[in-house]
Amino acid sequence: MISSLMLLEVRSNAIKSTNQAFDRALLSSALAIADRVVLIGGKIEVDVPYVALEMLTSAAEDRVFYQVSTGQGEFITGYEDLPPVPEQFLPLHEEPVFYDAVYNGEPVRIGAISRYVASVRKATRFHVLVAETMGTRTSLSEDILASAAARQILLIMLAAIIVWFGIGQGLKPLTRLEEALNRRSPTDLRPILHDVPTEVRHLVGAINQLFGRLENSLKTMQRFTADAAHQLRTPLAALRTQAELGQREKDSEKMRQIMATIAASTRQTSHLANQLLASARAAPEGLAGRPFERIDLCEITRSVTSAKVPAAIESGIDLGYEGLTEPAFILGDATLIEELLKNLVHNALIYCPDGSAVTVRLEKIDHQDAVRLTVEDNGPGIPVEHHKDVFKRFYRINDNKQEDGCGLGLSIVKEIAMRHETKVKLSEPQGHSGCIFSIRFETAAASD
Repeated sequence: MISSLMLLEVRSNAIKSTNQAFDRALLSSALAIADRVVLIGGKIEVDVPYVALEMLTSAAEDRVFYQVSTGQGEFITGYEDLPPVPEQFLPLHEEPVFYDAVYNGEPVRIGAISRYVASVRKATRFHVLVAETMGTRTSLSEDILASAAARQILLIMLAAIIVWFGIGQGLKPLTRLEEALNRRSPTDLRPILHDVPTEVRHLVGAINQLFGRLENSLKTMQRFTADAAHQLRTPLAALRTQAELGQREKDSEKMRQIMATIAASTRQTSHLANQLLASARAAPEGLAGRPFERIDLCEITRSVTSAKVPAAIESGIDLGYEGLTEPAFILGDATLIEELLKNLVHNALIYCPDGSAVTVRLEKIDHQDAVRLTVEDNGPGIPVEHHKDVFKRFYRINDNKQEDGCGLGLSIVKEIAMRHETKVKLSEPQGHSGCIFSIRFETAAASD
């Protein structure tokens, strides 16, 4: 498309340049004829010089025609039927005009001038027209165009060869990279360290980031699979054993006991499965690259606390909320923050005896752009020597293994806190037994 436009421009310039060169010869012939016009006895006479026409016909096979007429259009000599001067050029003045026309079925180029001739008694204006066929002009412009087209085609071919060679050389590193990736196993997600062109380094960087996320996802899946296989095998075997005993049992009272055991084991297995899933979601490698949002921690805290009130009433525990009532915005994942708080409250409810109190508190930290989330209870507490270990996966205090516990709740809390670039602190309340779990969150500005 661009080449075609360029050739059209070359053709237009070739025609324009050719006309300018040949029009000067037309003008010279017209002036030579005008110089031989005289006024004798009030009548215009012309002695057309042979050289005036020879300068046009000597170099080509084109034919030349001329006409001399008065200023009023009266024919004097030459070819009377030459195409007249177009109206847009009338009236003729001293400046010459040139125009294209058709004469005897052939295209011609005509040059016209107007001059005065005078004698002692009279002065009058006359017009001289000189026409030339356009064979030579056309041939010359076509030669210029053909030469330009040949150069352009040669340039295009040369550019194509250079581009083909350059692309081939430039893509060789990518070809080697492709071969290296094809040799990798499906589980080989190491970063790409091959030398590649500058233009694709950002692409390789993006692929490396994708490999990193895939590797993290695989690690999360592998950890979840291993944990599930290890932790679910025993309760599922117990369920199967109880179900088989129930099939053989005839005593209705023992059957009810077996069914109660099955129901309890089912709850424990369901809770364990939910905790395993929550642990997989909370793992930092499972959420690599997931963007945080601006969330209202106060709304989440009050909502989760309200949802746990029925379970607290059923356990005979006083569960309440204290602190902020206005929005407290942080950058985080709302689902994970809800999971963190649910685990803290759930642990307090299952380990505190009937009649205990559990308080969820959200408060601003003085002179800091931060808030503190606290879950405090007055239950039996956790011995100091176990404070560091309770956040480990599947760790449970031997003396306090409740039926619904599986040793994952606090490890999930720790991983979610780490995911939000903070820590969970365990301390003991002053003046009474129990536990205080507190987490500090940076507040988010409106621009965040």
